[in-house]
Amino acid sequence: MSKKIKVAIIGVGNSACIFVQGIASYKKEGKLPGLWHPKLGGYNLDNIEVTEAFDINPAKIGKDLSEAIFIEPNKSTKHLEIGNQGISIRKGIMLDKLPGKVAKLIGTGNSLSNDEITPILKKSGVDVVLNLIPSGLDKTSKAYAEAALQAGCSFVNCTPSPIACDPNIVSAFKKAELLLVGDDLMSQFGGTAFHRGILEYMLERGIKASKSYQLDVGGGVETMNTIDEQNKGIKRSVKTSSVSVEAPYKMDIVTGTTEYVDFMGSDRTSYYWITGKGFLESPIRMDLYLRTNDGANAANILLDTIRSIQINKESGKYGAPNEICAYGFKSPPKLIKIREAQKIFSKTYLS
Repeated sequence: MSKKIKVAIIGVGNSACIFVQGIASYKKEGKLPGLWHPKLGGYNLDNIEVTEAFDINPAKIGKDLSEAIFIEPNKSTKHLEIGNQGISIRKGIMLDKLPGKVAKLIGTGNSLSNDEITPILKKSGVDVVLNLIPSGLDKTSKAYAEAALQAGCSFVNCTPSPIACDPNIVSAFKKAELLLVGDDLMSQFGGTAFHRGILEYMLERGIKASKSYQLDVGGGVETMNTIDEQNKGIKRSVKTSSVSVEAPYKMDIVTGTTEYVDFMGSDRTSYYWITGKGFLESPIRMDLYLRTNDGANAANILLDTIRSIQINKESGKYGAPNEICAYGFKSPPKLIKIREAQKIFSKTYLS
């Protein structure tokens, strides 16, 4: 297919850095190590084109995308020279108060309104807007969603802000013949996905899991923002609800980010403790350790989401399709088990 899917990035952080490098690497080499789904409904990575990018960090605004993705506080690995992209970072929206340490780290400056963002998206012919800003910025995320709606763009909400779970917002996007996908991106093989997979497998094998916790430690602005007390509670609730859906009975589950460690960069360490009982109530206990990279863990899901949105638009399906939301996000309109979500997504977009 020759159709280009034009994408706007909101928040040029670590996830954006790996996302942009992945597309550039594929276009340069014709392949990409670790690419989960090379083709989706006839679309490959050649069809995805980043045309706009927004941020509030004064150090990034005005810089070419190829340079901005490596500016502090970004800490993702530089995998290749991608060359000038011809995309200058534009000033974005900020309607929420950032935690003190985060505000000091990235700066804020003056922000634009959603009414100022809308004509930019329209002029560039953007198809999909990726909301990659930190967690807890509800007013800002909603303003970006409104700008996308008014500009005729589909919207991907990678934050825990309740956008795709809001029936009124979903209805507005559906009426405009657009798609709205979210909420809260679930990594390909990160803390929540791995936790859900382990519990699902234990239960499938007849083990009665009774208690479990997951504690995350990481670097990067997202982690720094998440450990703010108000954001920590919201994030813990979303992650816990996502994991709990795997058990057909009530069990004690606690998940959440506990600490920010600067020198970890965009890496994340997840610690798991799970206990259960097997035959004759014989005890089973697990202590697990998982080290992953946030940006790399996000990239495959983002690439799949963008292409599946385009497939739905061509089929005349709008709103918030749960087969995308449940596949790639922790808080979809309807939570279903992780393996079921994977099967539905594969059957819909890969068969």
